[in-house]
Amino acid sequence: MTLQEIAQAAGVSTGTVDRVLHNRKGVSQKTKEKIQAIIEENGYEPNFIARQLKNNKTLKIGILLPKLGSGCGYYAALLDGMKNQQKRFLPFKVDLMIEEFDRLKPLDAVKKGAKLISEKVDGLIAAPVVQEDFYELIPHLHSIPYIFVDSPLNYPGAISTIVQNPYKSGYCAARVMKMLQGSGTFACIKMYDNAYNLLERARGFLDFFNHDSGSKVLDVVCDDFTEMGLYSFLEDFYTAHKDLKGIFIPHAEVQLATYYLVNNGLKNKIALIGFDCVPQNKQALLEGTIDCLIGQRPESQGEEAVRQLYQHIMFHQDIPREVNMPIDIFFRENI
Repeated sequence: MTLQEIAQAAGVSTGTVDRVLHNRKGVSQKTKEKIQAIIEENGYEPNFIARQLKNNKTLKIGILLPKLGSGCGYYAALLDGMKNQQKRFLPFKVDLMIEEFDRLKPLDAVKKGAKLISEKVDGLIAAPVVQEDFYELIPHLHSIPYIFVDSPLNYPGAISTIVQNPYKSGYCAARVMKMLQGSGTFACIKMYDNAYNLLERARGFLDFFNHDSGSKVLDVVCDDFTEMGLYSFLEDFYTAHKDLKGIFIPHAEVQLATYYLVNNGLKNKIALIGFDCVPQNKQALLEGTIDCLIGQRPESQGEEAVRQLYQHIMFHQDIPREVNMPIDIFFRENI
């Protein structure tokens, strides 16, 4: 029952019910007992919306992401989704307190996470791409509720994990590669060798082709994943593997591989599949220099994370412990 319904049932004013709920003076014992009996029998559902407006409380949500300049715009898209959801909460006050960490700098995520904790955030949304750092950080959160996006982490305390299954998405990419190129020699080229998502996508890609006796996959790391660095890497790689039929890049920097393939007249021979429909990749897909993109809806992940954390903190609502994002497959025809 609401406060108004309790007051009506007891034949008193809402102010009298409010005084009983907050144990204030000025209510006779008989009336107090009558109101308490109604509450015990029917329950009480407070108006959280009205309470927040009255209290003028600002919800502070900490955002801990890799540097937004990395990922060819993927992490910026995640943040855009969070900001979109923040606007939908108006006139309620929600502050997004953003910290970016350098995933190549040991313990930088711990340092930036500690800064958010010191600013007394009410909740945290994080992309735990450097798992070792987050295992170090999480015990310091204590009672601060947190949600993972982009990458899962095998840690029991998260109130929700909003991610795409990386193994299945890599397996799906291999199935598309098989349809495009049949059997043969393929490369899985990634920019890090310690990122959970990339390792799982690569594992899914390899597992699919392990069942194809006519195929082999070369799983390698390019340490300099810039336009020139990847160009040089592919020059050496293709010299050693002239039978290459396809390249899978399990992250958003796939567009960087197009320069080598186009400049060397290899695009009609070698298929290119990667991740995320960010602007650079979308343009390359439309031009035909990328054959397929796997999308994981970063904006939707960000929106859902803010919405769920708000509901958990402000309304004490139960939220799903796991949200699996769809595996979107984009070709130039359906983008």
